[in-house]
Amino acid sequence: MNRSWKMMSLALGVCGAVGLSAMPASAADQEQIDALMQQVTKAYETPKAFSNSSTMTISFSGEKMEEQISSIFGADGSIELRLPNVVITVVDGYFYAEIAGVEDAYLKRPIGEGLVKTVTDVFGGPEIIPFDYRLRSGLSEGWIESMTFGLMPQPKITSVADGKDGDGVEVKVIEVSGPQGEMKIFLDPDTHLVTGADAQITPDQGPEAMSARVSMKMRAKGYEALPKKISFDAGTRKAVASMEELLPAQPQPKSISGEMAPDFTLPQYAGEEVTLSKLRGKIVVIDFWATWCGPCRKGLPLLQQFSDWAGKNTDDVVVYAVNVWERGEDMEEVVEMVGDFWTQNKYTMPTLISMTDKITRDYGVNGIPVTVVIDKDGRIAKMHSGFSPRLFEELKAEVEQLRDES
Repeated sequence: MNRSWKMMSLALGVCGAVGLSAMPASAADQEQIDALMQQVTKAYETPKAFSNSSTMTISFSGEKMEEQISSIFGADGSIELRLPNVVITVVDGYFYAEIAGVEDAYLKRPIGEGLVKTVTDVFGGPEIIPFDYRLRSGLSEGWIESMTFGLMPQPKITSVADGKDGDGVEVKVIEVSGPQGEMKIFLDPDTHLVTGADAQITPDQGPEAMSARVSMKMRAKGYEALPKKISFDAGTRKAVASMEELLPAQPQPKSISGEMAPDFTLPQYAGEEVTLSKLRGKIVVIDFWATWCGPCRKGLPLLQQFSDWAGKNTDDVVVYAVNVWERGEDMEEVVEMVGDFWTQNKYTMPTLISMTDKITRDYGVNGIPVTVVIDKDGRIAKMHSGFSPRLFEELKAEVEQLRDES
């Protein structure tokens, strides 16, 4: 899985969805919507062969990623799907999958009960199947959800109207709303093919919800026959039947407890920047958090309780929250968000701010919250992953033990 899909997962997979509620369309509007949907379905079903190329731009947490996606459908039932890190080919009754970075093997199995069933069996779900396949295959009911690869569930069309896309081109605009966001789909008014879309997708987390913007530009074309026939070239690679065979088991991450804590220098909200290596001789507790993270918000009061205890009872223990993976577009916006959150919750412990993921990579952090206890020599003594209602007691016991040993 490449970085942009990880970004989207972080943005949209953290919390459950409840939020926006679509206004039901009137009877007249619904008739117009139904008629347009029939035209869209016909536009994709009619060509004997078809191709669609798409540029997807994902903006999240101050970063922008771009992906190229293409779908090609032959008149003979052959298919080629080029997705981020995956190429799927269906030809002569077989399903082939190639994974980026795997040079000596590919997955092969009979297409059997069809593409949806095979993709679900191979990848654990049908989310990567593109919307144009659904429209061409009589599966039009889920095509709008497929435009965001399942990241915007339960979408409802609220209106259709004449309008313009982001480039000022006159289009039909389909407005869509769902529990996790809103989307505008742009149609060519003559061909009724999708030319693009713009979605704002937000998990339910109240005012601190983080969101991702997903923009798509598409170029679709129908043919009597493809200019070039779809084929699959195995070369010298071997065929395997499962993803487990195709992707070797990933080694378990090595515990870094007992190792030297990776050094860092980070800006402090309402304070001077902090360098870890300059804190030698003190026990350092750092806690990775974000405003949108529910478990983090549950744990921060316990971290504040520990910070208060350390301030009153020790002179050799320092505590820093470390804000990571925040949704702001730039440092100024993140500082404002962190400051508002800190003020609203009346936290007095210091918090650092990281605008990149270097520190989380260095510490092997794949999810938050994570709390790290670093001894006076700069070695990692303990790492806590996830929320614990006993965080205060656990940190207090660990720190007291380290102080007794020093």
